[in-house]
Amino acid sequence: MASIASPSAAQAVEIPAAESNLFILDVSGSTDSVALWKNLRVSVTSKLNQPFGTPIARGITTKLPVYVSVTSVSQNSQNSPIFSIVTKSDGLKMWGAVEQVFPKSTDARLERITKELFGESGAWASQARIFTRSTITVPTSAACRSSTINSINKGSFLKSTDPSNKAVLAGAICERLISIAKSLKQADDYFSKPVCAPTAVCSDIAGAFYRSTSLAADLALQKKDKVNGKEVKNKLCIAIASDMLNESPGVSTTSVLNSKRVALTATSPEKAKESGAAASRAVGVQFHPEVSTRVVMVGIGSGPKPLPLDRNSYLLAYWEGFFTQSGVKQTNQAQSLNQACSS
Repeated sequence: MASIASPSAAQAVEIPAAESNLFILDVSGSTDSVALWKNLRVSVTSKLNQPFGTPIARGITTKLPVYVSVTSVSQNSQNSPIFSIVTKSDGLKMWGAVEQVFPKSTDARLERITKELFGESGAWASQARIFTRSTITVPTSAACRSSTINSINKGSFLKSTDPSNKAVLAGAICERLISIAKSLKQADDYFSKPVCAPTAVCSDIAGAFYRSTSLAADLALQKKDKVNGKEVKNKLCIAIASDMLNESPGVSTTSVLNSKRVALTATSPEKAKESGAAASRAVGVQFHPEVSTRVVMVGIGSGPKPLPLDRNSYLLAYWEGFFTQSGVKQTNQAQSLNQACSS
């Protein structure tokens, strides 16, 4: 029978290193933001059956944790909300509770704990069914904890642990569950209808990346992952579904922030890249150096009024200049949001 141990007395449960994902949906009218969110939501919720990863231990199949946030390109993207559905902090708190209750666990014990808490019939899975519903209903803490303890009592190992320890585990599960449910519901409400008015200018793409630097800054404060015993930088993948034609109130046709004009008039891709770097400096976009950040673009140059095909390379060069100046380590393209940060 396990007794309560303070977090400082517990030996850290090591989970695999994973990349945090931020999805940016363009709500300007250049893409169907409602359909984009519906498709992305299916992908996100399919991963919520166990988003915290599995410990690195003998006998446990490796499962990477899932860290997902969503925001939008809007008229003033610096004010767009970021819906942090699952974060690295969630995973650390969840496994921290396991460490508190079962300090210095052997691999065999971790295997039993993982199965009963996070297996297909485990305590988390019994609560996470709410995420498969089309409309999220956020449970009360009392109802969630009672149900979770009932699930814990069905396990052959955890049912014999002290009631106070069951309360710690149920509390950690329900705090994460309610937090995820609230964020998912807020995102559902936000993307349930077009955010941008039909006649409004809502393509503040540069502002969306400025906004996303705050997520990178938060991630820099989180505990670093370890790979082969050595600390590594936390990683962030930003996937944006947009035509990447930056346009927002106050941006003139001659501004370096007008990516469409630059792509159409630049005399070479190198000149377009210089303009992109100048745009990044003008906005003040700078990603935290202690976070390894990459960007994946979906739909660049497309939309209702696409660029001529021979100018797409200029638009791509513009954004490569913008991102390199911003401290982004890698820039790629993908066919869909679901594939964007998968590799």
